[in-house]
Amino acid sequence: MEPAGSGFELVEVNKKQFGGSDNFSLASPWNAEEVVRLPARTLAYIGDSVYELGLRLAHVRSGIDNAGRLHDSLVGHVNAPAQAKIFDTVFAGLDETEQQLLKNWRNAKNPSRYGSGTRGEYARATALEAWVAWLFLTGQKERLNQLFDGIVTQSLTCSNADESESSRK
Repeated sequence: MEPAGSGFELVEVNKKQFGGSDNFSLASPWNAEEVVRLPARTLAYIGDSVYELGLRLAHVRSGIDNAGRLHDSLVGHVNAPAQAKIFDTVFAGLDETEQQLLKNWRNAKNPSRYGSGTRGEYARATALEAWVAWLFLTGQKERLNQLFDGIVTQSLTCSNADESESSRK
């Protein structure tokens, strides 16, 4: 099938096999010691965008291709309460050095207004975003992709369970 006047033929795309084109990274990683010296909120600023882009790419890789469904599946992951839960899930599995980094970022000065969630959730979400930035800036692509794929897999499992529950009613 071809859109009228476009000159292009529509082709089915296997989104699960992009051949690496869904990876995003820096041309060369930053020095980890320099990255650690950046303020937590500066790292969180970078991590916020990396986190959202990583989740968007992981959702597309999972086979979701409807823009509305993509948006709906992402909204629940890009807020302080959801990110705080992810922080709580991944924290115990990190080595001592990374745990200390996350504690430092979690305890950094936060603004007096912090949107959705509690002050504690905001602090943990900030630490998670700072960690995502640290992984990104230091070139740890595999770990980032594992994090994003794990979040998407969990979200798809939950949404499938929700759909099954709704259909039974």
